[in-house]
Amino acid sequence: MKKTAKALDYYTRFITSSIIDSGVVTMFVQKKSKIMPRLLLAGGLLLSIPATVSAATSAAVSWIPEPGSAAQPWVIMIDSAKSSVYINDYIITDKPIVQALVAAAKRGVNVRVIADAHPYDDSSAVTEERSEFANTKVQIHFWSPSANSFDHAKYLVADGKSAIVGSANADYSAMEGGDNLEGDVAISGGTIPDTLTKLFVADWSHKSATVSNASLIISPGAESGIIGLLKQPGVVSVASEELGSEKAILQTMQTKGKQLRLLLPDSVSSSDLNNARALAAHGVQVRLLKSPYVHAKVIVSAAKLFVGSENLTTTSLTENREVGVVVEQKSVIRQASAWFSTYWAKATPLTATSKTATETSTSNGSYPYLPLGLSESEVRARWGSPSSVSTTTYHGEPETVWHYPNGDECYFNTSGKLVYVHRSK
Repeated sequence: MKKTAKALDYYTRFITSSIIDSGVVTMFVQKKSKIMPRLLLAGGLLLSIPATVSAATSAAVSWIPEPGSAAQPWVIMIDSAKSSVYINDYIITDKPIVQALVAAAKRGVNVRVIADAHPYDDSSAVTEERSEFANTKVQIHFWSPSANSFDHAKYLVADGKSAIVGSANADYSAMEGGDNLEGDVAISGGTIPDTLTKLFVADWSHKSATVSNASLIISPGAESGIIGLLKQPGVVSVASEELGSEKAILQTMQTKGKQLRLLLPDSVSSSDLNNARALAAHGVQVRLLKSPYVHAKVIVSAAKLFVGSENLTTTSLTENREVGVVVEQKSVIRQASAWFSTYWAKATPLTATSKTATETSTSNGSYPYLPLGLSESEVRARWGSPSSVSTTTYHGEPETVWHYPNGDECYFNTSGKLVYVHRSK
């Protein structure tokens, strides 16, 4: 550790291989013009190895994988803030993060929170968020770009100088619960934190966001940036919660063929599964992961790493507020690539004809696999009449829901066509 101590004393280099062996977690805080490492023991778990973004920007990037990191990187950044903490997250209910935000506001830091005004399928989140921050100095604002879109971003900015960007919601499943597969990065210094601060202020004020940063991919308007990442030469690995039906995205993936590795959750929707099979028929390597749940939105190649909140769907890329960042630091790319490969090895390959575990189990029971696009009469012929019927909306469009005794549900659009199947198991 002598070499490490020398590096820390003079701030002339970042963490050496000796620290990797000791399992030290590293975060960075700005002090004047120097970047000072801040070391924290983490039970032998190495969260990330910082890497300089560029000499010109004097920034550092750290890889934050989940499960494994929990809320600690977020709490550390909040605790280190001197003047301001701005956090925009789809859901903000994680206890350690909430407590850190309340404590920061109490000590005089300007703490502002933007959360989605109507999170899909989780209406209780807004009530919980209101309760958590009631009678505190934290300012919270519930917002979305429109009635039919979502504020789906997940980023934190402290003092306009450091930031965390990625896929993790500030909730139990993503953090302490360890239920989700997530990818985030922490950034210290450079231009990205300042750009995110400007974006936050614009959204807070309901003003048009005119920010620009070559390292950020911001939605609405993220499609071209994502397509550019998918078109990179060589093998490109993608982890995504949703595949969607965006034609340009699917065509780009199809053209990439066997040089694309696509990791999806095994509970992916029927339409996503059909699209994934179509990609597999064109040579794309597709695998489904049962656990942890794939909530990550990661694209990694030999040259670049993207992490963010963007799914590959039309709504995510063209309507929602989403934020992602592209980094080119080799050490961070290596860590993200190793993370991806670990879970890729645990996932089950999907071919154009193979059935998922869910399809295999239901095909032998009373509710067989249903392709999307069936009419209500066709569904009734295969599954029988539902035990009850209700209505809901998805992205502002009304849908009819058929409920079955085992908990399975069928969703129909206004034309009476099957658009989604929810399996209870």
